[in-house]
Amino acid sequence: DMKNNRLQVASLFCGCGGSDLGAVGGFTYLDKEYARLPVDIVYAVDFDTKAVQTYNHNFEHPAICDDVCNVDFKLIPDFDVLVGGFPCQSFSTVNPTKDTNDERANLYKQIVRALHNKKPKAFICENVKGLMQLRSGTILEKIIGEFKNEGYYVKFKLLRAVDYGVPQRRERVIIIG
Repeated sequence: DMKNNRLQVASLFCGCGGSDLGAVGGFTYLDKEYARLPVDIVYAVDFDTKAVQTYNHNFEHPAICDDVCNVDFKLIPDFDVLVGGFPCQSFSTVNPTKDTNDERANLYKQIVRALHNKKPKAFICENVKGLMQLRSGTILEKIIGEFKNEGYYVKFKLLRAVDYGVPQRRERVIIIG
């Protein structure tokens, strides 16, 4: 699968490319050099025009500006790893009007759809801490259950940005399958 021993990555909800930069490496942060990795982004999509413009200014492979719900996964290149920080407004602890039936709360299903259609070797998803707390964790259990139904062994962990030298208190749930 891997072209020339390079990992092929697809990025859903790519935003301006933070997760993708982590995947490809080749940058310096807090005086630490991160080597360029044998990773190629073969597909990236986000519906935010400004984020896609920023992404396309910084990455060789251009992102497509579209709603991921419109993507026909049969028509995109095959990939080894799916990266997707699915939108989280309705899971955020700072959103007082959380509606977990809101369509944004169901965008993780697009990750499930991609996994179902493309069967990558692995996936990495990132989300807000609030996802763990919603309805006493039953929402996260449901999402992980759907990932498992696609044949993935799934683990998740809460990571704190400050533990990695990032000057902020942001906490994120990382889900790996």
